[in-house]
Amino acid sequence: MKLTADLVASSPSYINAIKDRELDLSSNNIAVIENLGATRDLNDSLNLCHNNIRILGNFPTLDRLQCLYLADNRIAAIERDLAQFLPRLRTLVLTNNDIGDLVDLESLKEFGELEILSLVNNPVMSKKDARLWCVWRLASLRVLDFERVKQGEREEAKKMFEAKDGGLTDLAKSILDVKSSSPSAVNTFEPGEGLDLTGAAVKEMTAEEIQKEQSISDLKAKIRDEMAQVEAMEEYI
Repeated sequence: MKLTADLVASSPSYINAIKDRELDLSSNNIAVIENLGATRDLNDSLNLCHNNIRILGNFPTLDRLQCLYLADNRIAAIERDLAQFLPRLRTLVLTNNDIGDLVDLESLKEFGELEILSLVNNPVMSKKDARLWCVWRLASLRVLDFERVKQGEREEAKKMFEAKDGGLTDLAKSILDVKSSSPSAVNTFEPGEGLDLTGAAVKEMTAEEIQKEQSISDLKAKIRDEMAQVEAMEEYI
């Protein structure tokens, strides 16, 4: 289903258990994040769980949004500049998605207020020392995968990834260098780029799904057009 302004307007919005204004867009088979300028930045929380989203990106600036729930999607890529559009984000739930490499999480280090992150049941968390990497790379985290970050973990992570001179250890360099050698490392992308659906990602798709997927050039054009529409809309908000 296309995420339209009409769907935004007709979806439930309510005060949730933690007294946040939440917009519920869950379980709509949404494939692409778009048209969220129609929310008029009136929500503290946004629920996009149980959809078919592959790319976490294409948001307008939402200064109010603090909680983003995206469990049970197919997210494998995170927009490189996402933090500049969601500057107050504190909670990000990505449980049951397809993020594959530690380097794919690099965009998240730009979130200066991110305190709660769930990556449960993502392939990335099966990587050796994945939790310590996240603790070190995302300095503001207090809770990771529903477990509080301990001071001992911070100290261990610093020793593992930060050299005495303040630079990176060989291990940290090897993790970041995945970007130049791993096909899945393209999964951190800039606005307007398409996700490279090669290798394992294609194997998981059926012939019907492949036929339904937009071409990379169509996706680029779609995202560019949507961003232009959002910018135009914001001038009148």
